[in-house]
Amino acid sequence: MLTKTQILERERRGTMIAGIAAVAGVALILASFGDSAAGVRAGTGLAERLTEVDGERGKLIVASVVQLIGWALLAVPLVFMFRAAAARSGRVRSGLIGVIIAAPLFIGLGGLISAGSILQAATDFKDVPASTISKCVEGKVKEADESDAGSAAKPDDGAGKGKSASSPTDLERYEEDCADDAAQDARSDASLAPLETGLGLAGLLGFTISVVYVSLWSMRTGLLSRFWGSLGLALGAVFVFFTLFTLVWFIYIGLLLAGWVPGGRPPAWAAGEAVEPPRPSGGLFGGQGSTGPDGGPDPDGDDGPVDEWGEPTDGVIEGTGDELTPQEAPEPRSADTDEPGAPRVERRKRKKRNG
Repeated sequence: MLTKTQILERERRGTMIAGIAAVAGVALILASFGDSAAGVRAGTGLAERLTEVDGERGKLIVASVVQLIGWALLAVPLVFMFRAAAARSGRVRSGLIGVIIAAPLFIGLGGLISAGSILQAATDFKDVPASTISKCVEGKVKEADESDAGSAAKPDDGAGKGKSASSPTDLERYEEDCADDAAQDARSDASLAPLETGLGLAGLLGFTISVVYVSLWSMRTGLLSRFWGSLGLALGAVFVFFTLFTLVWFIYIGLLLAGWVPGGRPPAWAAGEAVEPPRPSGGLFGGQGSTGPDGGPDPDGDDGPVDEWGEPTDGVIEGTGDELTPQEAPEPRSADTDEPGAPRVERRKRKKRNG
């Protein structure tokens, strides 16, 4: 078990490195995304993309290598945050360190293997006979003509007959669809496709678990505020569907570790032990009432003594300045009483109505 001094010294040496690694990793991933295998998968018009890739093979390989480096760099802040949380709580499962290290590497390696699979698919697609696409187009035209023959005849509006299924616009669309189908077949038949799928799924699942777990325990030990801890939980949970959005969380982590966040890091970093982040208090969050800077009642809040009608009161008789308890307060007198020396006390509710 490390002492507080050892924990603080270890983190002092590694915070800047982990912070720079987080920011650099995100920058590399975003800068190379469009030219990488991930960009090819996300783009539309697979046939056109494979044709472009076949002419610029080196560009795809370089971009995928940069992606691998970027994802590998993200393992540094994840491991750093995990170890910092584990040093502050014995409930953190240290055995998950392997998943946290491997998950980003699997994503990067999956992207690199995907680049090889795409290059193989580009070669195979280039060798697809033109007759194959022509037969596909003829089949689509035939299906469209049969569909039109079974429907009611289109009315003639005087400008010519209705648009046929074999118009130039439709033929162009059929050719694009058939070319994309052939490109997709080439992509699925690539020998590296199964390995690409396996590594990609393992990386995505492992990375989701890593971000969620690190966010949870960083928040519980006070290394992250409740807002950023909760945001990490949410973005980690949807990482599979919104991959790039999760990178926003890593940008903040990098700035936090590097000491570039206004206000500095939460107190748990300097304490070397778990410090529970403050809970919101006050009416909106179900607290026991608003508090002032010193922890007492907020002078601007709604708390304070009230009378039997629920109206705020300061417990002072009008015109005397004497504080009275409810038991000492005299019975209210009518404003037009002729009894000399009688204290004039009016209920606040009546005073508010008549005023």
